[in-house]
Amino acid sequence: MRYISAEKTLELRQKVLRLGKPQSSCIWKGDNLKSTMHIGAFVDSKCIGILSLFEANTDELSETKHYQLRGMAVDLEYRGKGIGKQLVNFSEHELKALGIPVLWCNARISAEEFYSKLSFKIISKEFIVPDVGPHYKMSKSLI
Repeated sequence: MRYISAEKTLELRQKVLRLGKPQSSCIWKGDNLKSTMHIGAFVDSKCIGILSLFEANTDELSETKHYQLRGMAVDLEYRGKGIGKQLVNFSEHELKALGIPVLWCNARISAEEFYSKLSFKIISKEFIVPDVGPHYKMSKSLI
């Protein structure tokens, strides 16, 4: 696992999260802020997994500072090998070192079980992200 640039996330974001949509739909507000972190998992020099961490609050949480996990994607040929879990664990370690008390995400309904196994809890009713589908907000205490 290592830090990568926002630009290095675009290929996997498009391939896994926005298939059939233009790469421009994979550029998100806040991608290039100093507080934003992008993490990549690699096999040799090939990026096979990504996630981004944005400093962002949500109304469902009372803590004053927390981070949102966004854009987690693992290349299809590497799924089921623990890459996503490694990305989340690395992110939690990095955020704990910064004193961040909570990590949260908008989890696709299909990913709810994955996050639950990592001790994330559902904190919202189901909602729809336009052009993506149904989600829950989920969070995990890091302290």
